[in-house]
Amino acid sequence: MLRNDRVARTMLGAITLSSIGVGIHTLAMGQLLYDRTGSPAAFAFVLTLQGVAALCVLPVCGPLVDALNSKLVYALCGLGRAGTVLLIVGVAALIPGTAAVPWIVAASALLAVFDNVERSALFKLTAHHVDRAHATRFNSMIGVAFQAGALTGMALLGLILTWGTAEHALVIDILMSLCCAVAVSRIRLTVDEGNPPLSARLLSRAVAGTVGEWRGMLVRYRGDRTVFLVIVLCGGDFVFAQGLSTLVIPLTAEFHGGRGWYVAALEATFAAGMISASFLTRYLVSQRLLPVWLLGQAAAAALLALSGTGAVHFAAFFLAGFANLNSLTWLLTSLQQYAAEGDKAKMASLRLLAIGLGTAVLMPVVGHFAAASLGAGFWSVAATMTLFALGGSVVARHHRPRTTPGTGAGAVRAEARPSAEAAAA
Repeated sequence: MLRNDRVARTMLGAITLSSIGVGIHTLAMGQLLYDRTGSPAAFAFVLTLQGVAALCVLPVCGPLVDALNSKLVYALCGLGRAGTVLLIVGVAALIPGTAAVPWIVAASALLAVFDNVERSALFKLTAHHVDRAHATRFNSMIGVAFQAGALTGMALLGLILTWGTAEHALVIDILMSLCCAVAVSRIRLTVDEGNPPLSARLLSRAVAGTVGEWRGMLVRYRGDRTVFLVIVLCGGDFVFAQGLSTLVIPLTAEFHGGRGWYVAALEATFAAGMISASFLTRYLVSQRLLPVWLLGQAAAAALLALSGTGAVHFAAFFLAGFANLNSLTWLLTSLQQYAAEGDKAKMASLRLLAIGLGTAVLMPVVGHFAAASLGAGFWSVAATMTLFALGGSVVARHHRPRTTPGTGAGAVRAEARPSAEAAAA
């Protein structure tokens, strides 16, 4: 039972706390930049730069996280994130108008560094310390915890903006990051990750050996080349979610009179779709359905491009969240189970590199089309997800994870479904 797994319970609680801040941060930042520039392209540029920052840090962070204690890295990243958001708050409060935008963008790039290292640490922590029988269920519940926290953050944002500003709202993000770091630091882990004692020499050797570490890993997994296509597809779900976050504010401005509660309601509908899907992972999270869920996200974007009706918008956001969680859960679980013991964080880094590269390459495209028209922005998202769905169809037919000599990786069932016990948790 998932609720009897102490590490899983604590991590879900910590993710929920952190996500309250993220829910506030995403909309507050989007609103802050939209108010100061009058264009969704500014937020799209922030997301693009964050993708570039991820590409710079992830090749090194994989070997580093594999060499370090995952709990320590996760907690330190929470502290770093809190400090970076505090910097953004200070800049926004002290510098008026568009003059603050370059500084906010630069700080956001640093924020991406902490966020991506934290995700690598979470990937490793989950793979080592969450019962394997619960892995698929836990990964789906990560999405639920994130959306539940984000939904709470959006509701808090509406209350905060009634009496204060976006800068005041971001202070809550800082507090939530600190709470998350404290909660994770207090976890008692019972499984040895095999990390050597922390030292300056260890860190320097991990960085110096980065090239060799990656070369060895790529050689170990070359027997199943579709695993690299799985890694590429990981970028699709995040580009899609970031595209919706970029376009939801101008969507509300164009069709719903710019009312802030409409933004929160649409994002809450996306969360409701993810939460609904989490109850059906036993039936819906499977390799053969992967292209269906990727194509479902493309269909949701197409609906938003075609219609100006509120009912259609809410239906599209629900479909988007439902499909997004199913594809994301299968991709994440498959990679966690397929990676060898010493490759967990490096596999996470490859996944995050795909997300960062997808963001850096595709978000400027979305921003370019969105600057022309809102409908063109949504059509660009739909076309992008259609391409990912084509890749998903290749994975659905040909991906056959298996144990190869020397990898130490366990076989992953093509369906990557939870056990009956996990499904009941």
